[in-house]
Amino acid sequence: MPTNVDPQTLQRAVQTGFKRLENFRRSRLMFLRAYAGQYYDRDHGLVGNEPLNLIFNAIRVLVPNLVMNFPKHVVKTNFKDYRDYADLMALALDAQARELKIKQIIRQWIVDAIFTLGVVKTGLCESGRLIRFEDQEVDPGSVYTESVSFDNFVFDPAAKRLDRHDCTFIGDKITVPRFQLLDSGLYKNDLIEKLPSVGNKNNNDDSAYELSRKRITPHDADELHECVEVVELWVPRAKALVTVPASGTPFKEYLRTADYYGPDSGPYTYLSFTPPMPDNPMPVPPVGIWYDLHVMANRMAYKIMKQAERQKDVLGYRRASADDAQEVVDAQDGETIAMEDPEGVKTFSFGGQQQSNEGHIAQLQMWFNMMSGNTDALGGIRSDAATATQANILQANGAIGLEDMRDQVYIAAGEEASKRAWYLHTDPLIEIPLTKRVQVPAAFTSGGYGVMPTLIHPATQQDVQIVLTPEARRGDFLNFQFEILFKSMSRLDPQLQNRNTMEFLTKALPSVVQAAQMAAQMGVPFAFSKVLTRIAIDQYGLEWFDEVWYDPDFQQAVHARMQATPGPGGSKGTVLQPNGQPTGLPRIAGPVEQQNAMPQLGSAPGQETMPVHTGQ
Repeated sequence: MPTNVDPQTLQRAVQTGFKRLENFRRSRLMFLRAYAGQYYDRDHGLVGNEPLNLIFNAIRVLVPNLVMNFPKHVVKTNFKDYRDYADLMALALDAQARELKIKQIIRQWIVDAIFTLGVVKTGLCESGRLIRFEDQEVDPGSVYTESVSFDNFVFDPAAKRLDRHDCTFIGDKITVPRFQLLDSGLYKNDLIEKLPSVGNKNNNDDSAYELSRKRITPHDADELHECVEVVELWVPRAKALVTVPASGTPFKEYLRTADYYGPDSGPYTYLSFTPPMPDNPMPVPPVGIWYDLHVMANRMAYKIMKQAERQKDVLGYRRASADDAQEVVDAQDGETIAMEDPEGVKTFSFGGQQQSNEGHIAQLQMWFNMMSGNTDALGGIRSDAATATQANILQANGAIGLEDMRDQVYIAAGEEASKRAWYLHTDPLIEIPLTKRVQVPAAFTSGGYGVMPTLIHPATQQDVQIVLTPEARRGDFLNFQFEILFKSMSRLDPQLQNRNTMEFLTKALPSVVQAAQMAAQMGVPFAFSKVLTRIAIDQYGLEWFDEVWYDPDFQQAVHARMQATPGPGGSKGTVLQPNGQPTGLPRIAGPVEQQNAMPQLGSAPGQETMPVHTGQ
């Protein structure tokens, strides 16, 4: 028995853990109903009741701003001899991320974190393992990562933090057909037979899963195969996995116990976007801050709509002016008619929306935009700024919150990648085919006495087929740090990407060439290709640059060329302008000029297509 805790005591603690999170689950369900709108799996809705789904719009803007591409992993180590293995590990994580469709998992993770807490589970798919019955895409023996619904998540009810030092157990509830548990041979079949069926429980619509099952009764759902609910728990102190019933009378025995094989940090990785709540494991959900403004804005919009529907214009007249009124009704637009008493016929307006209500709903939208991190500006919807400079300031301030959210996503994704890497590092049978770009040194003919060698081909790089095997393993797992390349999961606008590429080629590249020449002239070592690669990736987001540029002999070639070629005025070297920039290069704008140019970037494409008026 991997744990000394009494089975009945542990099962009661699990049920208490679900009760502790009950209010969070109910709030989450309320937020999800607002996010889905009134027409999600409904026959009809009240038109105009929810015309402004501000929650949906905020999430629609935030998610693609955070993740649109697969992550590019970076594995670092302080040991020089381990760097080649670290690079192989990063390539393996990149390939594995695409196989697991990790981009979709992270996007789901982000949505879960906005509503409550994002939870993903990483482990090894064992043959017959319970957690894998619902996912047949992962082969036995492979690493998996999947999203865990907050409705199924549970932890120690006495915990103050979600970590292995403070939690006695952490787990998630799993719904699985009873016959699969019986056929697996991993569980005690006499106890499996006693588990209550999911269909026998009262269907009280208390989970997000029921939002799209309005027409399905518990009996209908149970006709194909009878399902039961169990909870798989990770017990850190015992280094064990324990399976217990999800509800009902506690059993005197565990359904299953097994040793935990995985990283010390456990199988679960968490994502939260709000600052931590002191002495509480649950964060404040961002939607909980937005929800009231979402409801108020929709109520005001509904009120404005109803007021507009009640607005009407009627024609009133004195009884003696009945003929004049009839002529007014029959007259066409712009027609002239003669009237005995024009003052006896008038138009009266009743009802209609109040102008102050429009200002109120605009204020509510502005408050929601403020509380959600300026999602209007991030989504390019609208801006309350009166000038381009004000719009630039709002955009910059909104980017602060977005960058903080992006940091949390990248940190959590790096932690999740480290769990997958642990299984790769400890797998005794690992064999992953990879493609790596390696350096091919320059080749020369041997020549002879008094004969200069001839260059056959210059130094370059080419792709080679390699395989990650146990023989390539170096060092201990704790010797490596796992990160996600910054903004590797973002996707730049094509126009902005093209502008970055051209600016890099016309400004950064010639400037670094000049710097390399000056360094060579002074005899200072200068890693030209590494400097240029870091600038291309970090400053301009050109992740492909390390694949097309590499020349370790560039320093020697520049040095030889400078020795043979005189500079301007017959002297060797580089001439600098008064501002310190080498001659012959495009002028680089200063910080103030760049700040003034930013608000005008959006107008440039439109002005290029404007027709030229010659006045003829």
